[in-house]
Amino acid sequence: MKRTFATTTFTLALLGVAACKGGGADSAKLIPDVATVVGGIDVKALVGSKAYSDNKDKIETGEFKAVVEAASACNVGTDKWKSVTFGADPDKNQFAAIVNADGIGKDDNLNCIAGKIKEKSGEEPWKLEEKDGKKVLTAKDGQGWVINEGSVVFASKDWVTAVGDLVAGKGKSVFDGTLKEVIGRADTGKHVWVAGQVPASAAQGPIAGAKDAAVSLDLAGGLAVAASVGFASAEDATKQKDALQKQFDEMKGMAGAVGVPQTVVDSVKIDASGTAVSVAAKATDDDLKKIQEGVMSKM
Repeated sequence: MKRTFATTTFTLALLGVAACKGGGADSAKLIPDVATVVGGIDVKALVGSKAYSDNKDKIETGEFKAVVEAASACNVGTDKWKSVTFGADPDKNQFAAIVNADGIGKDDNLNCIAGKIKEKSGEEPWKLEEKDGKKVLTAKDGQGWVINEGSVVFASKDWVTAVGDLVAGKGKSVFDGTLKEVIGRADTGKHVWVAGQVPASAAQGPIAGAKDAAVSLDLAGGLAVAASVGFASAEDATKQKDALQKQFDEMKGMAGAVGVPQTVVDSVKIDASGTAVSVAAKATDDDLKKIQEGVMSKM
């Protein structure tokens, strides 16, 4: 299997936490303003959740499992992970990710991780070098910078200059730019959060005309979802809220038939405030088990 710098780094990003935790807030500023999507994951809380433990074998597979094993074998196990914030432009296949973990920026650990990955894939993901007084991770499809012993930032090829400028104290971060408003609508303290622009191709149906969206997931004692979708005007938001509520009301009677408990249906709240429509729902661990059983019984 061929592993690239991009897939390795994105897997590392999935092991991280939201920007506001574990010392990640400052380094989060290294995501450039060209990003159209940004987000984070609270790995400590996520891995400790029942939802994760119940599905561990399904989650820890493939690229994810290989990188976890490599990091653990090189003094950067999950007990050392603190935070990762990532940004991307999916349409252009570009990304940046800041990894904060005790020891992640040490030469020996970085070389060890690269070596372990090479053993599995046959290809070294990066080479640790020194350029212009900075330690960098050189790869054919991107570059990384060692910020300190606990922090490394990675960038895909077309974003190397933009991220490099931010590392040097120049340029504009996405947290102070294009996505600042929608990031403000995301609850970055939850287990998982994502905020960004909504592609025109996806802005259809009940979210027709949507400009941006923010989503957060809380897995403490089940699953709680909170989403906020932004529109051009308050009038548009109210119109789309009414349309979404109507669609939900027409469909909720079928929830039981597909294994969704009534308590989950009753928890759904749809509202509009200003130019945004908000949707919230929650399910207990028992609810999630029933939903999973219902899905499996129909496969």
